[in-house]
Amino acid sequence: MAVESRVENIPEKVSKFLEELRKEFKDKILSVKILTPTRAEVKIARNSHKQIIKWLRNRFAESSYLVTINTVDYIDRGDFELQYEIQLAEDDLKLHLTLKMDIPRANPEVETITDIVPGALLYECENYEMFGIRFIGHPALGKVFLPEDWPDNVYPLRKEVKLIKKVKKVR
Repeated sequence: MAVESRVENIPEKVSKFLEELRKEFKDKILSVKILTPTRAEVKIARNSHKQIIKWLRNRFAESSYLVTINTVDYIDRGDFELQYEIQLAEDDLKLHLTLKMDIPRANPEVETITDIVPGALLYECENYEMFGIRFIGHPALGKVFLPEDWPDNVYPLRKEVKLIKKVKKVR
């Protein structure tokens, strides 16, 4: 598998690290795309996120943090794409790494990473509330952002959800 890049002057430490990641996780790394000298996207196999994030946390024990977890709703292909945004820094290596993983809309479940990254607690709650993604093993998955009377199984950021009400004009 080749690394996709149109970027010139990629720092040697970034290239070496991405190669190390590919060798460590062989078939779990589906593609690597270098966006800038300090930013890369890595498409990973389903359910491989926890193993890869644990490895990253061990490899960069004092110099990595989870920035956020995003979800993209690809309703046309029947998937959600989970994006784990991770900042890595070590000596000359400075890299914003995005791990991208597809999960089916029909059964949106993945393992929690809160046992590895406790700071993921709120991000996973947000993705559960807004998209209905269930994080198996999460210690407190529930409503945090939406009102208490929000209807169950209505996830406001899913593309099929229509939240705008037509209001009758009053004159």
